[in-house]
Amino acid sequence: MLMEVTCRCGWSTRGLESEVIAGIQAHAKAEHDIKLSADDVRAVWRVVAEGPPIDEPGSG
Repeated sequence: MLMEVTCRCGWSTRGLESEVIAGIQAHAKAEHDIKLSADDVRAVWRVVAEGPPIDEPGSG
């Protein structure tokens, strides 16, 4: 099961629970100077079907 979070700025991440939590926490801190808890992330993610990962801006 994959989770996905899209930030208000348009940045998105998709992956396993631990990957999504780490990714959005790092993004929130680096880009918005916001500290998110794991529970904060769980409150906004959505479960998505297995599929190819989405491209994250600046990842290539």
